[in-house]
Amino acid sequence: MGSLKSPHAFDPLDLEIIDRVYEAAWAQVEARRPFSNTDSERREALRKYVMACAAEGKIEFDALYERVVAHMAKSRVTFTAKSVK
Repeated sequence: MGSLKSPHAFDPLDLEIIDRVYEAAWAQVEARRPFSNTDSERREALRKYVMACAAEGKIEFDALYERVVAHMAKSRVTFTAKSVK
């Protein structure tokens, strides 16, 4: 269950969903490129991307996760500070 909110007004349930999507997507990033020495930079870039995706519409785990992972697969993103606009 999610809700449609402005990008700056996430309720606690929305934030929980966003956090879980971030953690699941981060697991995908790590699986593709483990043992990187730029993890903090990659984590920040991924977090910003997940938040940007969340701001685009209804916040539901499956839909948000699919948007994030589809972008990762399509562009082979490894999430660096330069990969997030």
